[in-house]
Amino acid sequence: MNYLIVNADDFGYSYGINRGIIEAHTKGIVTSTSVIVDAIAAEEAKGLTTFPGLSVGLHLVVQDLGRVQEELDRQLERFKELVGTEPDHIDVHKMLRRDERLEKVLREYARQHNMPIRQMGFAKFIDSFFGFHSNGDVSIAQLKKAIDQATDSYNELMCHVGHSDDYLRRHSSYSDMREEELKTICSTEAREYVAECGLILCDWKQVAQQEAQA
Repeated sequence: MNYLIVNADDFGYSYGINRGIIEAHTKGIVTSTSVIVDAIAAEEAKGLTTFPGLSVGLHLVVQDLGRVQEELDRQLERFKELVGTEPDHIDVHKMLRRDERLEKVLREYARQHNMPIRQMGFAKFIDSFFGFHSNGDVSIAQLKKAIDQATDSYNELMCHVGHSDDYLRRHSSYSDMREEELKTICSTEAREYVAECGLILCDWKQVAQQEAQA
């Protein structure tokens, strides 16, 4: 049996993104999100624990690769202040974890805390639904192609849903397309296709539990 995590990145980036992520969880197939703790709308993460089927992780932002450990420690502490719990998982903003220094710190943290971290062996990572990687195609057909890649026991499909506004358009090059992602993720066809493929939607908490029992 294969499981699918659908993670909505960037909670906290804007209030419109937050609203879209909650909608994608309650009406769509999103089972997980990750929080940018220093972003303008991060305070709204305090309400995420009211959604028991949603795993909540840290969306680590690293500006200075010489201070990775310091930033990880600081942002983990800020996450706990906001959410009230340890994160269920960690992923990295703009995928900078390919840097050796960053990867070393994250692998050690994963080992010590049994913490699922994106692209570190806990689940197959699928990023082909992201508009920047699909030439702007975030249609149901493209989502189905991404879901077809969920061939491991545990799989993570990344998405960037949200409602766009002037703030987001000023601060992000990925704005209006988030609304198109949201429509696709919330479509009846998306949920039906997951079931048709024999996949079980799950969250990162289940992955961590499985690892602890292994």
